[in-house]
Amino acid sequence: MSKIKLSTDRLTVGLYIQLPCAWGGHPFLFSSFKIQDEEQVKILQSLTFKHVVYIPEKSDCTPLPVTAEKIEDDLPEADNQYLDTLWQEKQRRVEEQKSYLRNLRKCENQFKKSLSVVRAINLKLDNQASQALTDAKELITSITEKLNSSNSAVLHLMEEGKEGDKYHCHVFHVAILAMILGKALALSEQELVYLGLGALFHDLGKSKIPKQILNNRPDVSSAENNYYKMHVRYAMDKISNIEDFPDSVIDIVSQHHEFLDGSGYPKKLKGEQINLLTQIVSIANEYDNMCNPTDKHPSRTPYHALSHLYKNRGEQLNKEVLGLLVKELGIYPPGCIVELCNDKLALVMSVTKDNIMQPNVMIYDPSIPKNDAAIISLSEKELKIKKVIIPNKLPENIQEYLNPRARVNYYFEHAEA
Repeated sequence: MSKIKLSTDRLTVGLYIQLPCAWGGHPFLFSSFKIQDEEQVKILQSLTFKHVVYIPEKSDCTPLPVTAEKIEDDLPEADNQYLDTLWQEKQRRVEEQKSYLRNLRKCENQFKKSLSVVRAINLKLDNQASQALTDAKELITSITEKLNSSNSAVLHLMEEGKEGDKYHCHVFHVAILAMILGKALALSEQELVYLGLGALFHDLGKSKIPKQILNNRPDVSSAENNYYKMHVRYAMDKISNIEDFPDSVIDIVSQHHEFLDGSGYPKKLKGEQINLLTQIVSIANEYDNMCNPTDKHPSRTPYHALSHLYKNRGEQLNKEVLGLLVKELGIYPPGCIVELCNDKLALVMSVTKDNIMQPNVMIYDPSIPKNDAAIISLSEKELKIKKVIIPNKLPENIQEYLNPRARVNYYFEHAEA
């Protein structure tokens, strides 16, 4: 793609340009864009730089000829007011971005703190099982209260956990997703607690499965796959020795691989034989496994995982709950790389339930340092998502900038106690 240095006195509507200064040095939302109207031309010609970078392939027309009459540097009063409005709008967006990032950091800290508790719970299961259950109840009860008291309904994409945290991230993420779905179904607080506990303990038996089987599925023998399926029984053996383990949670652990059409295991249960709480956890589990496989199954983007479940797994999974998953995460869930209608690339960072089709996105702009990348709400701009991009099809520099997470984890925004 060619880039040509162009004098600002040759600018006209329809040219696609890149500005030669830092993002804070101009009043526009983007540092590269197509000129929309004469007002933008006048503003560009009034700024301190006298040249821009012109990109012919993205433009609708060619620049004005060199002999074109030069526009005066002094702006009319109306244009000055427009320029002031642009700067005020940009300053407002800068402040909003600062606030957004503060809330995101708080959310990440809350996520990491909870994840460390999950890690400690699992360490206690062998020798302090009763205490592990008590700690799990405290954690999930606290999250349930925060979830029920949260009115913002903002779901953020989280950073990955520590090395070796794949198991803990998986069960905790399944718990969060299941509880969000449970809240959407208007389940009671106690049922939400059971959902969270069931998700935390659903893969307990995998600790007895050899890593070469866990890590190599589906490239394992029939005998090895049957051994893998034993993790459900091993989990049941383990929780049978934990005093006062709730029956509803036992059902989730024992049934989380059962499917409505009877194709699951270990008992090939069908339909209403599988309780609703288990059906919820199963969907959260399937979604997380598709986004974050711990074996040789190919990973899917959140968009493609959601699409696959909704289109292809309706016979096995609860269709109502699948529909709620789409409503809660949006068609473009956090973690997706998307192309916008203005051809810019962006990473979906968070979604708001009240405006699920217009998420918050981080814009790829090579002229802006990665740490200062603009995060905007599509709800405030006339921008729409054109399509989802598969990350490994992007150039390495764009992947590095947008940094799609190696693991997709979500956590909800809520006030700290």
